[in-house]
Amino acid sequence: MTGKAEVSRYFGNYSKVSDWRLVPGLVEGRPAILVFDPSEPGSRPKYFMLLDWSAGKVATIRDFRHARYVIDGAEYLT
Repeated sequence: MTGKAEVSRYFGNYSKVSDWRLVPGLVEGRPAILVFDPSEPGSRPKYFMLLDWSAGKVATIRDFRHARYVIDGAEYLT
């Protein structure tokens, strides 16, 4: 995604979803948003989104929603 409007639309779409809980965290030491299923308290994240920053702003978002198998090998911190 490039540009403020596209990033805003991206997170706007996630704000409409009520069946996930988004938590800031780290994956392999990188800033991430961890996505949990609120119906499974205490469970591991279902997937994550990696964030890259530039000049204090989100520069890129890599969403692993459709590649959930990557969470199995990920170590994460909250």
